[in-house]
Amino acid sequence: MRSRDHRQRSTDEAAEANRASALTLAATVLLTVCLCAMSFLQLEQLGPDVGAIVVFRPGVPSADLWHVSASSGTATCILSPGAMADGGGSLIVEARRMSSPPIYRVHWAGRRTSNGSGDCGHDVDLVLSRTDLQKLANTAGGYGVGPKTLGP
Repeated sequence: MRSRDHRQRSTDEAAEANRASALTLAATVLLTVCLCAMSFLQLEQLGPDVGAIVVFRPGVPSADLWHVSASSGTATCILSPGAMADGGGSLIVEARRMSSPPIYRVHWAGRRTSNGSGDCGHDVDLVLSRTDLQKLANTAGGYGVGPKTLGP
């Protein structure tokens, strides 16, 4: 009789251990999924803050292999990093709409945004996507006015 009780207890303990393992695994998977979803939502919100500035310094060589179309509210114009760097100028983030993806209202002040008829002018408010704003910032060396260096 004792042998039978011992086997029954052993089977019950094994079943309980399996249930505990399954619950732990399910809780871990659920927690991982929740954390990943929250991380993706936070990534969507990343981007420059209001007040961020992108400076195009005159005389700094810039590859002009692409351009960005921007809306000035009434018309569309062209932002060409090479032309912007040739004449110098800056983009300042004035507002950010937290849509999906975020949209930025920026103010351009400088000599010109492109060579030719697509020029936005020397002083204009524009609407840019986060991707286009980031492309322009990368070309100019990032956000801010100081030199960017690596290391001490």
